[in-house]
Amino acid sequence: MNLIALIKERAKYYKCLACSQALADCQVKLLNEADGHCTVEVTCANCGVSFVAVLLLKKAKHPDGLPKAASDGPISGDEMLDVHQYMKAFSGSMKELVRGRPPRQASS
Repeated sequence: MNLIALIKERAKYYKCLACSQALADCQVKLLNEADGHCTVEVTCANCGVSFVAVLLLKKAKHPDGLPKAASDGPISGDEMLDVHQYMKAFSGSMKELVRGRPPRQASS
């Protein structure tokens, strides 16, 4: 998929600044592309208003855009049991769980 096609595909999730309609069928003209960003002119198909947008271009971490498979193989049953036991004993908040902080000791 080329850059313009990608921008047009994503545009349907945004609304026109003038008429608030989805930019699903907008026209997109590439004005400049350099240094990890591009400048485009977007014209709303509904009201005809044009505006300029600067978009950050983020490269995929992997050539196919997908994470590499784990080299250790699939998760084993023992690993699942370990996670279950850890979760059962965990008494912290979701933020602590995600950040990997040690669980709080339950007060008696």
